[in-house]
This record gives sequence, structure tokens and C-alpha cells, in this order.
Amino acid sequence: MLVLDLDGLLEQVKAFSPRTIGIQLPAGLRQHAREISGFFDSRGYEVVFSGDPSYGACDVADELMGSLGVDLLVHFGHSRMLPSSRVPMIYWDVRDDVPILPTISGNIDLIESMGKKVGIATTIQHVHKLGEVVEFLKGRGMTALLGNKVSRVSNPGQVLGCSFETIKGLDVDFFVYIGTGYFHPIGIALCTDRPVLYCDPYTGACENVEKEKNLILRKRYAAIEKARSCTDFAVIVSSKRGQNRFSEALGIKKLLKNNGKNCQLIFAEEINNSIIQDFDFEVFVIAACPRIAIDDASNFDKPVLTVTEVGMMFSGEEYSFDEIHKI
Repeated sequence: MLVLDLDGLLEQVKAFSPRTIGIQLPAGLRQHAREISGFFDSRGYEVVFSGDPSYGACDVADELMGSLGVDLLVHFGHSRMLPSSRVPMIYWDVRDDVPILPTISGNIDLIESMGKKVGIATTIQHVHKLGEVVEFLKGRGMTALLGNKVSRVSNPGQVLGCSFETIKGLDVDFFVYIGTGYFHPIGIALCTDRPVLYCDPYTGACENVEKEKNLILRKRYAAIEKARSCTDFAVIVSSKRGQNRFSEALGIKKLLKNNGKNCQLIFAEEINNSIIQDFDFEVFVIAACPRIAIDDASNFDKPVLTVTEVGMMFSGEEYSFDEIHKI
């Protein structure tokens, strides 16, 4: 169950003395909009919700709220990333109180079979549970490690869809990822070249993601191979501040032209298949969130590559997962 802790949030809100509060919710939290608005309405605040998608801590609605004259923006569900904003802003973590240890203890034979040194990783809603996982595994005679926080990531052991910096330098035999969905554990596997167990606290199941990683790799290599025979490329740059990779886009354009390809730049806020369909380029490179090209690959009608995959077209190097490290 998700814990909003609106009373704790209210204490931070009071420090800004706002009259109007802008609220930005990711899709999974929008079902709580009435609860949030009722809480603040009853205390005399005017509430305005952002109706645009919210993809992460990199994607804040400060420009939208600034244009409305909102006094304070509360960005729910993600940890702090951007150091500044057009209007005062609170990043408000939403934690999940689902127990983690039953899943770990219930799969301890599998976990212990993977090695003695394990790195632990999760997303923001479970980071408050990592300490107890580390202590439990240490009690079993294992070495359990969390990576340090970095510029884009606020908590030790936390990973983002665009950044696995916190865990990449750990000297471990394998990783345990706690959460739901394959993207993050597969990203860890691709970035670290270590086995990864995906442990879902909602189902209690743990599994090695090697099969799913190899499936993703086959699809990515197929996209790279298809793009290699094409001539006309476009690089799409995101206007979202935390995803804007214009300097990298210029480097990609230069690389493509040096290898006999044509290339143009496209600047967009929302990157979806309508852009791919409307422009008559053969291949699109996403200089934005790395997840777009991979998560949404089946939605695109043409080859779509990540930033790192462009270089692989010409170098033949092993697969390199695309990440964003700067703010």
C-alpha cells in the first residue's frame, strides 16, 4: 500500500506560505487526486493538477505551473533530481509499505546459490526497506552492498530507468533487484554484466532475468542492423530539462554524417509514434530518456535507436546500455 503522508507534506508546504499549490502526479498516483485535493482544499489552499504525463524526476511541470502563477509545485512519487525550478518545488517521495523480507527469506536458497557478495537495488518507493534486507542477508553470512547516491539519484541503492550509477561500481557476484517490472533489473544486467535476480514483493517470486535480457538484446541488435542499411536519420531531442541531451545529439549528427548518413535534428516535448509517422526519415535516434526506444519499441513503425546504439552501428562493439548521468 502506498503511503502519501500528507500530514508530513503539509509541514513542508507551510514553509512556503503558498495560496495556490500545483500538484504533479505520475499515472500510478492519479487515483489519489481526490484525496490530495480534499486534504489541501479543506485547509484553505487552492489546488491545480497538471494533466500532462509525468515520466519521472526529470520531468517537472514547473514551466506550466509558472505560467499559471502557482506559488508552489509538489512533484509526487520521485526523489529530488533537478537543483532549480521556475517556481518553488517540493519533490515528495511516496513510499510503499509492502513487506520485503518475506520475498527475500522465501527465496533465500536461490539467492544464496548465486554467490556470497550481492548488490541490492530498488526504486524510490522501496528504498526505506533496503537496510533491513542488507541486515538479513548479512545475518546469513553474505556480503550485501548498496551503492552510493549520485547527482541524479538521491538514495543509496536506488536506480532510475535512465541511471544505474549507484550500483555499477560494486564488486559483487550478482544483484538482487526489489520491485516490479523487468526494465530496471534488465538495465542492471546490461550495465554491470552481472547476474540479476528480480524479486517482486507483491508476488513473492524471484527469478533470474538472463532470459529476458537476451530477448531484449536480440531485439536491440535487430534494430541496429536494420538501421545500418538506412541513409536518412533524425535525432529527436527532448525539451524536458532532465532529459535534454542536445550536446549529445550534435555529436550523433556529426558521427552519422562522417559515416555517410544524412541527419536532421527534431526538438519535441512529447516523443511518440506520431512523430515517427509524420516525418519521412528512415531511422530515429532518441536523445532523451533511454527507456523510450526500448520500452516503446513495439509502438514504433520505424527503427528507433538509443544514443549509445548509434555508435555500435559503426564500431561493432558489445552492447552498451544508454544512461543519462548529467543533470
